[in-house]
Amino acid sequence: MKETLVPIDHAGRIVLPKSVRQELAIKAGDTFKVSINGLAVMLTPKNQKSGFIRKGKALVFSSDSGETINNDVVTAVLEQTRDEGFLRFKGLSDRGKKS
Repeated sequence: MKETLVPIDHAGRIVLPKSVRQELAIKAGDTFKVSINGLAVMLTPKNQKSGFIRKGKALVFSSDSGETINNDVVTAVLEQTRDEGFLRFKGLSDRGKKS
């Protein structure tokens, strides 16, 4: 996202642009950690839970642990999920068969 200037009102409030709120899945009532780095003020969403969030048109997995998952982990999770789905399907299809 390109930089955007936002005003601060007399009560010290700013409004995050809609595009920022959508990108980070920020909703009314969310809380933020506020930190100062030199002359910069950093707002970090604090109540973000692990799971899928919408970023634009895509669903993206987000975690508050800060860890990055690698391709091996993703592949293992996909294979496990597919195996579980296959076993469930097989169990359902076996019920209809006569012995």
